[in-house]
Amino acid sequence: MSHDTLVYLAKTLGPIWMMGFFLIVAVRAYNPKRRAEQDRIARSILTDTPEEDRHER
Repeated sequence: MSHDTLVYLAKTLGPIWMMGFFLIVAVRAYNPKRRAEQDRIARSILTDTPEEDRHER
């Protein structure tokens, strides 16, 4: 396999593979069935203590 063939394959299949990966990530991120799980994960990093209480610890 020559260098030119490898370059052609990389330039052709690389963007196709990356677009497929992007579509999979976008579908999973915006899937309405996963909203509750994503909200739970997003809220898990938030604390319930006020700002001034965190500095006293």
